[in-house]
Formats: sequence, C-alpha cells, structure tokens
Amino acid sequence: MPEVSQYKPLNCAFNTIQRVFIENIEQAARRLSEQGLIEYYKGTEFLAKIGQGDTLSIVFLKTMPWVGEFYGDGSIQKIVNFAYQKISRTPNKDAVKPFLHSFIDVIEHTNNDQLDEYLNLIEYHLNKTTFSIHGIHDTHASPSLLAMLSNMHLLLEQLEFEGIYKWINYGLRYFQYHPKRQEEYFSLLSADSKAVFQRQRKGLLFIDVERKINLFQRALWKTEFMYAPYSPDFEKLEHFRPYLEGNIIRLPDVYELFNGVNACKRYMALIAHLIAHHQFTTKIVADNVSPQQRFFTEIFEDARVEYLAMQEYPGLKNLWLNLIPIVDEFDCDDKHQSCLRHRAIMLTYALLDDNHHYKNKILLDYVEKFKTLMNTGKTSTSDSLKLALKYLIKTRSASDALANMYFENTEVTYRDDNRSMWLFIEKFDEEDNIFEYQKKSEEEDEDKVEVIPPHYYDEWDYSYEAYKPDWVAVYERLHSHSDASKIDRILDKHSALVKQLKKILDLLKPQNKKRLRYQEEGAELDLDIALRSVIDIKNGSQPDTRINVDFEHDSRSVSVLLLLDLSESLNKVVGKFGQTILELSQEAVSLLAWAVEQLGDNFSISGFNSNTRQKVMYYHIKGYGEHWDDTVKARLADLKAEFSTRMGAAIRHGAHYLDLQQSDKKLMLVLTDGEPSDIDIYDPKILIQDAHKAVQEVQQKGIYPYCISLDKKADEYIVDIFGSHYSVIDRIESLPQELPKLFLSLTK
Repeated sequence: MPEVSQYKPLNCAFNTIQRVFIENIEQAARRLSEQGLIEYYKGTEFLAKIGQGDTLSIVFLKTMPWVGEFYGDGSIQKIVNFAYQKISRTPNKDAVKPFLHSFIDVIEHTNNDQLDEYLNLIEYHLNKTTFSIHGIHDTHASPSLLAMLSNMHLLLEQLEFEGIYKWINYGLRYFQYHPKRQEEYFSLLSADSKAVFQRQRKGLLFIDVERKINLFQRALWKTEFMYAPYSPDFEKLEHFRPYLEGNIIRLPDVYELFNGVNACKRYMALIAHLIAHHQFTTKIVADNVSPQQRFFTEIFEDARVEYLAMQEYPGLKNLWLNLIPIVDEFDCDDKHQSCLRHRAIMLTYALLDDNHHYKNKILLDYVEKFKTLMNTGKTSTSDSLKLALKYLIKTRSASDALANMYFENTEVTYRDDNRSMWLFIEKFDEEDNIFEYQKKSEEEDEDKVEVIPPHYYDEWDYSYEAYKPDWVAVYERLHSHSDASKIDRILDKHSALVKQLKKILDLLKPQNKKRLRYQEEGAELDLDIALRSVIDIKNGSQPDTRINVDFEHDSRSVSVLLLLDLSESLNKVVGKFGQTILELSQEAVSLLAWAVEQLGDNFSISGFNSNTRQKVMYYHIKGYGEHWDDTVKARLADLKAEFSTRMGAAIRHGAHYLDLQQSDKKLMLVLTDGEPSDIDIYDPKILIQDAHKAVQEVQQKGIYPYCISLDKKADEYIVDIFGSHYSVIDRIESLPQELPKLFLSLTK
C-alpha cells in the first residue's frame, strides 16, 4: 500500500481538513474503488469551498469511506450534490452537518439500494416544512429538520420508509404552521408523535391482537387480567421486562417474528408463562438471598411452573422451547469472561427439553434432580430455591466475578422479571412506624394515585378523515359509595310501577322447556334409547347407559351495559318537584337494575365524564359478575355529576368489556342529557363525529348501541351519532317509568 505522502494532496486551504484527510485517507483507499476515491477527493474539496468553514469537510472525510463502500460508485457524489443543492443553498444550511452525520445510522438500517429512498424522504420533509412569509421564495428554515435528523437512528430502526412518511404527514397535518409544536413533534417529545410512531412500527402491535390474547387467557386459565402495554423505545428501558402485578399484566406493545415464532404466538407464550406463575408460585423472602442465588432460583422456578402448566396443556412445550435460545456448550471462554449467563441459558433449555445435546455432568445431574422432584407431584417455590443454592455451589467459578460477561443469545424474551416470587421486607427494618406507614398509604388521596394505568383510545378527526392515535386517556375507578337504603326508598316510592313491571317480567321470563336427550340421570325414560340398549344387551354388546331425558328452561342470552353520562349538566333542576336530572336518573336506573335482576340478564352499569382528552373518567357501578345487592345500591346512591361529556371514548371503553361477554345479544344503552362536548374542543362537530365513529366500531363487533336522550334539542345531532337507534324523552320526569319499559321492549 502506498505511503500517505504518495496520495494526491487536497486542494484545500484549511489545515484542519488536511490533518483529518491524512488520518482517514488510508481507510478510504482500502474501502473505496478508484471511482469512489475520486468522488471522495472532489467532495471534500467542494464542501470546503462553499462558505461553511471546515466542519462539513471534516464530517465528510470521517463518514464517507463507509458510505461509499456500502452504496457503491456514484453514491458519494450524489450525497454531495444533494447536500449543496437541496440543503446548503436554502435557509437550512445549518442542517448540512447533521445530514452528513446521519449516514452513520442510515447505512446501518437501510439496504444498499435505498440511498435514493432516503434522499427523497429528506427532500420531502424539506419541501413541506421550509416556508416563506411572502410565498415566493424559501425564506425560513425548516423548524423540524434538525430534530428529525437527530432521531434518524430510531426512525430507521423501528419504521419502514412508508411508516416514516405516515409519521411525517401526521405532524404536517396538525403542526405545519406551528413551528414550536412542529419541532416538539419531530423531536419525538410529544405524546402525539410517540403515539403515531408506535402505530407505524415494524411488527405486530398488541392492540391488534388484544381480543385474541384475552380469549386465549380466558380459555386456558379462566382469568381476566387487564393489560398495560409499555414501549421501551421511548422509556429507554431496553431491559425492562414484562410482569404481572395485582390484576395488571405489563407487556411490550409490539412484537416481531422471532426464531420462527410469529408475534401473536409470542404474546401467547408470555401470557401463559405469567399466569403459570400466578397459579403455582408463592412468595419467598429475598432479603438473605444474593443476586446470583436469586438468578438461578428464578430459572428453576420458571421451569417448575412451566412444567406444571405443560401437564395440563402439552402444546405449550413446543411454543416455549422455540423461544429459548440454544447455545453451544463451549461458546463461553471462562478464562477471559464470566460464564454465569451461559450456564444459565443451557440449564434453562435442558430443564424443559429431554432431547438437549449438553454433556456437562453437573448440569445433567441437576436436570435429573429437577425431574425427580417434579415427579413427586408436590413441589413449591422453596424447592426451586433449594435446587438453585446447591447448583450454584457446584458450578461457581472465580471467573463469575469478571466484568466481561457472556451475554450473546442468553435472554428468554417471553419470561417476566419474577417480581411475583420475591418478598422484600428490609424496607421496614428498624422502623417503629410501620402501621403509620400503612395507615398513611390507605388514607392517600385517591385522586392523586392512579391505581390502574390509563387506557388510550384513538379519536376520529372528521376534517382529515383519519384517527388521532392514542389521543384520549381513559381512567377507571370503582365508584364511591354511600347509603344503600336510599335506593330501597326509591323502589318503595315507585311500588305501583314495580307491580306493573312484575307482570311484564313474568311474560318475558323464559317459559319453554328444552329437551335434553342422552342423559344418564333425568326426569323421564327415553324409550327409543332404552329399547336400543335392551337389544344391545341381548346381542351381548355394551349397552348405552344414557337412556334418560331431562329438561331445562330456555334462557335469555342477553348482556347489557347501561352507560350513564355523569356530566355537570345533570345537576339541572327539572319538573315541578324540584328534582335534578341526576336524581331522576338514579330512580330510573334503580328500577331498571331491579327489573334486569328479575330477568337474570347479564347486566353492568357504568358512568363517565371527562375533563379534557387527558382525563376521561370511567366509573364501574355494577359489574357483570355482581348481583343487585347493597354494595351496588350504595355505589348508585352516591352518583355525582361533574365535568364534561367525551362520549366516543366512553363508548369504546364500555364496548371493550361488553365484547368479552358470551351472549347472543349484546346491548349498550347510553343515557345522556346532551351532545358530546369537552373544554378542550372548539369545534362541536369533532366529538359528535367521533361518537358516531365509535358507534360504528361497536356495531362491527356485534354490539347493538342505543341512546336514550333527555335533551329536547337532541334531534339536531342525535341522528348523526346513533342513526335511528335512539329515543328522546321530552318529559324528563317520566324517565323512571319510561327507561325500564324501553329496555324490556329492546330485549324481547
């Protein structure tokens, strides 16, 4: 190879550029073709002469050897031309340096035939965001180009080019003429930007399979845990792992194909593992257990709960094994690196797969001990701890303390952080005020503590005919309670109406009997089957013992959600008796709930109000699994009316739970006294059109939405939301009489 002094010198007056050239020319000569090297020379000299000092040429010299090698001949010249014509000669000349620097990430996350695609993307953004006050020439720099270039590594890593364009277009749609908000959006700092980004990412979004995963959970385990997806990309928690705590499952919001397992099955593997822990793990004290001991205890416990789950559902074995990495027994060099994780991943796989290829004597010995333990049929989390302590003692090595740890291919992606198995008591050591601490926690202002993470829902923007993703935050609360006897007094007050309803209910209750044949025990003998059994006996054959007939009443297969608008306007006094709309609603709902309880229908009552898109409150008053008892009555007695009416988000959230019910007919009754509104909305059509879109969404799920409006002016907007599925009660005082009758007519 020629000496540096033998290379053609640069035609450049900057000494700093000459020094950097000397440092990088050999690297460039090794990587670039003869044509690429010519472009490298010319590009460096050109950028030094366009009036922006030495910075551009220095960045160019350091990055272009790799860029030219990756994209091939002609690419360096193309980048120089673009930097000068499209950026430097416009008000965006400060962006040339970060543009050149961005190629460090671009070559890592694109194919070698995608240079034009990347340059077209930057040009598109420039054309849309560089503007002029007078509209003739570009006079103001793009407020967001620098912000976007600074996040280019994340954009290209997580999104396809099509997804980046959609992300850009959303920002332009709402913030094109708001420079500060535009910069915040393209910096990936705003909630809107993150939400749109998440929707466009590579892979399968959890929200797209949430219903399927929930059915999987219910079918296998009869559980109904809620989900709270997290996004490591923005929280900078690359090693944040799933967990189950309380009734909430925290899990990644997006999965890609991994090791031949599609994203949906990866979610199933994760859910099955978490619930296996819930079923079979008991907490053990962690304070006297070292991190290494906890680490191996978790491996044995993970294997134990999965082994127990596989006894019930054998198909889980292949699903889990396909997601556990397989490493070679001799991949780790224990003389120069810590092999702790290498030993752990081998053990993880060997505990579940009888056909593993490992020969390590200690590993084989403890795999056999684990299987012997599981064959006893009586195991506990403490057994996992005992095995782990002994295994760690047998395999401990001085190299375990080395800083250079073997990490490659040692993570099992579907497993959680195992917080469910450890109990830490040290935080109360030497504290005399432990009971004061508990009391303080119980008395904490519940408005300041969000026990359940919010659910985020899209909101429809009719002006652009597009969704604003994750726009509305819905918080759930179990409604407060007061005196249940208040509801009993309401029922006594309407005793005459209760008697009328009883007559109607008696007609609606299932009367027909359904014949059930082939029963071993029953009300009558099935003569046809009995005679066939006698013939079988005489022929020496095994007779069918199911020779009886039984009967059952046909049941109504109906699930109902009554969704109450609890906005401030319900405090208005109406009628000659001086009652508020809220009080009349309480009376009507009390009568309706009593009637539905008599019918035995699956019934839920919820309420909602809102205080901007950031806080839509959804109150559980009666759950589907609860009966009409004093607990429910006490919640209903304490209804309060406040804030505004963001109806679309409440309909979507209510439909989420109604859709989970197993009924032939699903009815959503929305009781409201006015049109959708909120204090952060200036165009009243926005929430009307969003509610209409929400109604369409729930209809697609097989849910029948119906609105009972108490607003005399409802005809002006109610059709736009519910079509023909509504009733307007002009005399609000008649609501207690009309609501139960309306319900009964809808569910005949």
